[in-house]
Amino acid sequence: MASMIPGLVAPWATGLISRHQSFLLIHALFALADRNLEQIATTFVTFFIDLVSYVQEEWDMLLSSIRDGVVPNIEHIDHVRDYLQINMHADPQRAEELRTIGPPFSSPAWAPRVWPKRRILSCICSGIFATTLPMARSVIGPDVVVKNPGYACTESLLAGPFNPEDTDTFVTSTKDVVEYLDLADNKIHGNIRQAWDLQPGKLYQGVVTTVNGLWRYVLDDVFHVIGFDPRNGSPVFKYHGRRSLAIQFQYAIITEADLVQVTQAIDEEDMLRVQEFTTVLDRRELPETVGFILEITGEPGLNANSARPKAFKALLSTNDNHQRAFDTGRLRQPTVRIVKPGTFSDYRRWRGERLNTGIGQIKIPVVMVDPASIEWLEERVVKEL
Repeated sequence: MASMIPGLVAPWATGLISRHQSFLLIHALFALADRNLEQIATTFVTFFIDLVSYVQEEWDMLLSSIRDGVVPNIEHIDHVRDYLQINMHADPQRAEELRTIGPPFSSPAWAPRVWPKRRILSCICSGIFATTLPMARSVIGPDVVVKNPGYACTESLLAGPFNPEDTDTFVTSTKDVVEYLDLADNKIHGNIRQAWDLQPGKLYQGVVTTVNGLWRYVLDDVFHVIGFDPRNGSPVFKYHGRRSLAIQFQYAIITEADLVQVTQAIDEEDMLRVQEFTTVLDRRELPETVGFILEITGEPGLNANSARPKAFKALLSTNDNHQRAFDTGRLRQPTVRIVKPGTFSDYRRWRGERLNTGIGQIKIPVVMVDPASIEWLEERVVKEL
């Protein structure tokens, strides 16, 4: 439990901390104490922002701990505290260096000053997570390389980055068998395509069979195939979205890709700088519509009141049926609500405690359907446009 795994800065016991905030704070503590840290790897880019935000909130406590060499009194770590303490050593010089630099949001490009040798941030940052990437970039500065480790499903690492500096494009690279269902066809065995049958520009679902043959199933994710790797002919694709994460009206389905596109349309400097978002089927008034719940960076811009009509224009561009529904009184403009800063980070903590699970797979869905989660978010709305 007290072992230090090569390449990691926190003891092995840290992995047994299940509370979201405590888990990230202990990782932050050992990372801050190590000036020679070269890389930070998190599951999703949102976790990196959560970590930085907790460091901002608990800056003085973390510095005191590094100075005195004592693990701080953080909730939900009593079962591993002794193993953490074995690896915690007093370092007044490092604490003073950090105090001189200041907390994360006190200056731009903070991370390279804290860790001069840091070169890489590795995290999933495509699809819905791309909205958080600018915030991460403001912390790490322009010279740290952001890498997306790849695309994986439960039993298979399906694809890796086509270009290490491109966080959105992947190439199939697995020993498992990957076949494809054309999204335009019926989901029957006869319509399964092999890699060499794919057509660039079309949408497909993956069918994965593991090498030992134990698992074979259709992925819920949709890929947008854009070509083939000239080195070996493997399909090159961009993540398009999940089939199940959609808002369904009687006249049309609004996909995850559509919702991301609408959010990107209002993510502008003079409007709203979107950090994270989710959507709901808004039935507070009739006719029903898409409700966007946003956490933004800073204050709304001068043109924030234009967010709803611009979101509506972007929504209309995704499907002609939306205009006909609006004209016949079956759809109104999307609603846009802003929650207080830190809401989505707090949601991950709340959700983990509610489900009694670790933080690894807790993420904000692009479409929120759980009534308790929706109510929890709506209580934290501070502004509706």
